[in-house]
Amino acid sequence: MASIYELSAEFMTLWQLMEDGTLEDEALEGAFDVAKEDLADKLEGYCKFIKNLEATIAGLKAEEKRLADRRKAMENTVERSKLAMANAMRIAGEKKIPAGSFTCSLQQNPPKVVLDEPYLANIPEKYLVPQEPTINKKLILEDLKEGFAIPELEGVAHLETGESLRIR
Repeated sequence: MASIYELSAEFMTLWQLMEDGTLEDEALEGAFDVAKEDLADKLEGYCKFIKNLEATIAGLKAEEKRLADRRKAMENTVERSKLAMANAMRIAGEKKIPAGSFTCSLQQNPPKVVLDEPYLANIPEKYLVPQEPTINKKLILEDLKEGFAIPELEGVAHLETGESLRIR
């Protein structure tokens, strides 16, 4: 059986022959029918292949999530265990304790900033980081869909509609 690329080329040739008027209508219809049957068979094979890959992908995503959830649960257990160990050492008044082949010690972390005032307006400007503006494409889409004339965007933005293959 021909590849999908060969079938596409065959259709291009048939369309060209039809436009040129080289073949009779009956012969062209027969050739188109055969080519359409071959294409339908090829597309069915592609659909099966794609559905199989999509099922595999879904299984992989589920396994990734399961492993991520398991990793997160283990990380939480480690954090809770470290907190319990640190609390026990603080209550015992110890900074360093030998524990078999390990040594557990409490140390000071480097200082970090905690904002008591979360509003930007109250923070001095020298502590603010300027940011580049970003384009709100969603707002542009909404305005263009509603047919608003946007002189500032003329020649800068427009709507496009593409096609995608759906397999049901």
